[in-house]
Amino acid sequence: MDWAWLKFIAGVLTNEAVMEPIIAVVLGYGVNVYARNRRYRIIMDLAADIVDYIEEHYKEWGIKGNAKMDKFLDIFSKEYKKQMGRKPKQNELETARIRAEALVQRARRSALAGHYK
Repeated sequence: MDWAWLKFIAGVLTNEAVMEPIIAVVLGYGVNVYARNRRYRIIMDLAADIVDYIEEHYKEWGIKGNAKMDKFLDIFSKEYKKQMGRKPKQNELETARIRAEALVQRARRSALAGHYK
């Protein structure tokens, strides 16, 4: 079998002029994925913590319904800026809002399920 073509491809790929841009692209992609995952994890962690905080204190603050979500978004924006060094973008706020609503709904469902047992 003729393996000359494989040696040629290996020679091209290991050439310094080709290898450096490939490494740069792979590293750039890795950094981008890491940043996206970090941002998502921060949003999820902050949302869970803030929902718990608001659920513990909303009665003493005298707020209900939409006022709780307004308080959530206010606290979330401040905490996100502390973590990331910038204000959250609109899609990040929307992700946090959805996460908060999901957490509240799960808490309600589990409270109702415990109530009927």
